Amino acid sequence: MNLNNRLTSPKHCWVCFGTDDDDYESIRDWVSPCKCRGSTRWVHQDCVQRWVDEKLKENLSVKAHCPQCHTQYIIVYNEVNYLVRVLNKLDKTANQLCPFLAAGVVVSTLYWSAASYGAITMMQVMGEREAITMMENTDSYMLLLVLPSIPLSLILGKTINWEETLLLFVQRFTSQLPLLRTIMPSFLCEPVNNSTSTVQFNSVVNPTTTLCAALLLPTTATVVGNLLFDNSSYSYLQKTLLGGLVYIAVKGVFRIYQRQHNIIKERTRKVIDYPETDTEENN
Repeated sequence: MNLNNRLTSPKHCWVCFGTDDDDYESIRDWVSPCKCRGSTRWVHQDCVQRWVDEKLKENLSVKAHCPQCHTQYIIVYNEVNYLVRVLNKLDKTANQLCPFLAAGVVVSTLYWSAASYGAITMMQVMGEREAITMMENTDSYMLLLVLPSIPLSLILGKTINWEETLLLFVQRFTSQLPLLRTIMPSFLCEPVNNSTSTVQFNSVVNPTTTLCAALLLPTTATVVGNLLFDNSSYSYLQKTLLGGLVYIAVKGVFRIYQRQHNIIKERTRKVIDYPETDTEENN
């Protein structure tokens, strides 16, 4: 009796929620594609086809399966001719190889961009004639290693936070000097309200800012060197190195001074009472 009721019970499509009683005007194929039983066992063929199409649009590599019992659908196709099978195989192979080819193109582009930047940086720092002469007299394989390493070295050097290290060193060993207490008044500032929390010096590193600052350092050093040491007897390379040292030193002093005062600002932070309105006071 129970078996007969199960066999004669109406079918319900879990996609469109239609039943076999709704299909009296048109004949629609039903399919039971998974291990589900009960109300989620049956589905219209056209409904499950639309559902499979939507899932394949999201990710072609994912096999279509039942959202309830996760049974993978058994999907069959009409056989195609040999030429179409070959073309389909070629498309599948191309889809598998293209990510590796694209990655190779990206790596090659980055490499040659870094090499070009290294060559331009050498001409900026040493002077065009001297740089070209040196590169001509250097082994080509050595240049292929040295030139791309120039921007990489600049970026890695920018990640070294020497300002924070110097600031901690000064505070630890020379905080009693009157001159430093005047220049860096945060030595006199203690945490408020007897708070034991300390302010960390490390700030959030912005990757784009770090990248731009590192790659613009040779140009900045060249400009500063030409402005400050133009009338001197220094060579082009010496002027660039001196300009870079002056720029880094001056920038470091200002950065340390800025962070010291930001520490003062953080240590004087406090939460105040919320202002009450006249209506709240009357209540």
